[in-house]
Amino acid sequence: MADTQDPQVRGSRPARLLQRAFTAVLLVGMAVAVTLFVRGQDWSVLATEMRDRPPGSFVVLVGLAMLANAVAVLAALLAWWSMLSAVSADITPPAEGGGVTKVGAARIFFVGQFAKYVPGKVFGLVLSVKMGRAMGVPTARMTTAWLLTLVIGLLTAASAGLVAGPQVLGGSEAWLAAASAVPLAVLLLRPRLVNDAAVLAARLRRRPPPAVTVPGRVIRRNVVIQLLSWLFGGMQLWFLAIMLGAPPLRSLPVCVGAFALGAAAGVFAVFTPDGLGVREVILLSALGAVLPLPAAGVVAVLSRLVVALSELVTGALGLAVTEILRRRAASPSAHTSGRPEGGDKLRPSAARLGSPPLHPQLLTTDKMNSEE
Repeated sequence: MADTQDPQVRGSRPARLLQRAFTAVLLVGMAVAVTLFVRGQDWSVLATEMRDRPPGSFVVLVGLAMLANAVAVLAALLAWWSMLSAVSADITPPAEGGGVTKVGAARIFFVGQFAKYVPGKVFGLVLSVKMGRAMGVPTARMTTAWLLTLVIGLLTAASAGLVAGPQVLGGSEAWLAAASAVPLAVLLLRPRLVNDAAVLAARLRRRPPPAVTVPGRVIRRNVVIQLLSWLFGGMQLWFLAIMLGAPPLRSLPVCVGAFALGAAAGVFAVFTPDGLGVREVILLSALGAVLPLPAAGVVAVLSRLVVALSELVTGALGLAVTEILRRRAASPSAHTSGRPEGGDKLRPSAARLGSPPLHPQLLTTDKMNSEE
């Protein structure tokens, strides 16, 4: 039975127990950090505002906010799938199995959702690299996927943030909304610039340069997906803002732009869990244009709670689903003549991530060294 099991799902019982214990520690640490952060918040503004609202409106709007953020997380997952399939498209899986499957990529992503609550952004990268190597993807390739995803996320966040300019700075600054389309147009017309930005980011972080050059069509697809992720993340903040009295039409661009900028700023706050405190300062500054400052502060803190809870539930469900699929693929009934049923459908290869055949633009650089 052990011989027919996918190496991607093998592992000793102590290792699995250690991984689960580590995940539990991350969850407890996240809960403690968020609890300490909201402990001194004055919630009287929320109670006053909701007093005249219809019963159940608080639950409905908070539920919509959690759902919007969950969609944003799933959009980010799609972007990760796309990028990881691109950087590993030319990797031949070992004869006994290997390579990153959709299930494996999802596990890396959802574990990373918990890891980002640990101070120090390098930890998430190290964990992703370790899990990727266990699935047959070299360190250089995992680092490339991580860096390119980060760069696209930051660039699209900056563009989305400009949308909030007219409301935050005044109507005379309406040109900022139009200016937000410029970086996006550059990314879509010259996607190779993202590869150059990833090289620069690697140098700033004193990391090896990306091992591959990703095709432009993959970068374009990721730009669109990341923008959708910021849109739904901003809608999470928007539902909470209108709950406390923000004008719906005027506050929507503010919330989308502020959320994107806040999340991007949190990436650079390496000593706080998921940019705790940094993102809230940016949200407070932007929301002050559409809400009184006390109400804006409540929305910023409530958004942190909603995002954390939404990511916790989405990540837990995601890991549970991948665990079920993993066990199903490893069960004896799923194998016939030493191969999974369905042939290529369950064969652990880059194609399982939905990646196209190797594109001529996918060039490896210093392959022998980077694959070590």
